[in-house]
Parts: sequence; C-alpha cells; structure tokens
Amino acid sequence: MLIEETVTNWLNEKFTEESFRECYVVDVHHSPKKLEIFLDSDGVLDLALCTKINKWLGRKIEESDLIPDAYILEVSSMGLDRPLKLHRQYVKNIGRPVTVHHQNGHIIEGILTEVKPDMIIVQQEVIEIEKKKKVKKKVETIILLDDIIKTFIQIKF
Repeated sequence: MLIEETVTNWLNEKFTEESFRECYVVDVHHSPKKLEIFLDSDGVLDLALCTKINKWLGRKIEESDLIPDAYILEVSSMGLDRPLKLHRQYVKNIGRPVTVHHQNGHIIEGILTEVKPDMIIVQQEVIEIEKKKKVKKKVETIILLDDIIKTFIQIKF
C-alpha cells in the first residue's frame, strides 16, 4: 500500500473518534523528504487541532516505520487559496461567494446557493437592459460537478 493510502486510512480511522468526527482528509502528498496532509472540517479546524493531529500522526508513522528516512510532516487546513475538491467542502461553503472554472473555459462568479450529489447552483448577478434601462437580476446557473475544473472561495473584505 502506498504511503498516501496508509496515512489516509489512519486519519479516516482517527476521525471516527468523537473529538475529531467533523474532520476529513482532502489531500495527501508524499515526496522523498516531505509529507503534506491537507484537512478540512465541517466545523472549525484550528491550529490546535492540526497540531494534535500532526503529533498523533508523527508518532504513528515513527512506530510503524512507514517512512524510514528523515522527512518533514506538515498537517494543515485547506485554506482559501486552495480549490475545493470534495462534495463535502461544497456543502460546507453554501452561501459563500465562489469562482468556478468550467471545462468550457468560462469562469462563473457568484454565490454558491445549493449543492446536489452531481451539481452545484451558483447565483449570479447580471445586468440586463429593459426598456432602455440597465436592470440587475439574479440568475441561477447549474453546473455539473464533472464539468468543474476548480472552484475557489472568493475572499471579500
């Protein structure tokens, strides 16, 4: 079994414990000198929780000798600079502004209003001309998950 699979399985088992139940693995990357774990949570995933998971995982790796050579272990939350990857992340971010990169080359910006098993709905504000006046309207765009290249949460201040 690959290192990434082993680590993912360990974490998924850990996340059945009550204090970690809202956490889930988004991505695991292993290179010869570094193991990066990206997590998310249905609740709050703060530095203290990432530190607990990091310490637990570091001990588990050492005990099993999964990575025999020296390595750096990084456990972190996904952060807003990384795209959404899992259906669960879309659900968590309903109501937030998103930028969706579609396979057809279009970029769709708006509010993520709904998530279904195979699609998302993004509400966009468009300007239409009615009776020679510009009118703002809200339009819902349905996007199949299979058609999405990447989706980012927009950071608004």
